[in-house]
Amino acid sequence: MGDLIITCQKGIRLIKLNRTNKKNAMNPAMYKQITKLLKEDSSDDNIVVTIITASGDYFSSGNDLKSAMDGTVDVSERLSIVEDMVDAFISYPKPLIAVVNGPAIGIGATMVALCDVVYASDRATFSTPFVHIGLVAEGTSSYSFPFNIGRSKASEMLLLGEKVTAQEAYHFGLVAKIVPDSQLESFIQSLYKYGELPVRIVKANKKLIMQNFKDILYESNKREIQELTKCVLAEDFPEIMMRALPKKSKL
Repeated sequence: MGDLIITCQKGIRLIKLNRTNKKNAMNPAMYKQITKLLKEDSSDDNIVVTIITASGDYFSSGNDLKSAMDGTVDVSERLSIVEDMVDAFISYPKPLIAVVNGPAIGIGATMVALCDVVYASDRATFSTPFVHIGLVAEGTSSYSFPFNIGRSKASEMLLLGEKVTAQEAYHFGLVAKIVPDSQLESFIQSLYKYGELPVRIVKANKKLIMQNFKDILYESNKREIQELTKCVLAEDFPEIMMRALPKKSKL
């Protein structure tokens, strides 16, 4: 079984992060595969809704920092891969539903904020510890977080690196519903009823919603990637990153 489990049933595409030995940390192959899938599914009206969730205890521990530092992929190429995936989320014309089963860190949290509907286990948490690892906001979180949860709470996460619980995320509007962890699998099965929705009407409604801020998200993604490139190429970045690596698993 690969790093992603991908199924399609009754009008529902299910994407399940499945790199449990790495707490579902995202690597370039995963970014590319999700991008390709979202682009292909955009024009396949047999698929009405896409659900993104994960195996194991974590939703995602974020970008695989150790693989990011192995030197096998050029910095600009690696960031371009992330940019492409984020753009694919923004442009996806049908509902994206995130079911967050556990901690969502870094790109795990920002990816969730790009989804149309977010459901979370009662043991889920959300954190963006970018300042601790020498990076800036990504995944359009410089816009999507203030938009979704308000500037003060967003700044607490992005500027101070503070963690948000599922209950707080629900209170601030990032999460639509909290589900008891023991009921999460049956809850995901209950979402398959949305595969019967009329896809043309669903797409028309999402287009109306997204046209209000889609261009803002694209521009935010572009700006963030430019700033991330500066951060990664900075002289002190390796030192900051190496100091943070032992702590990342505790976030």
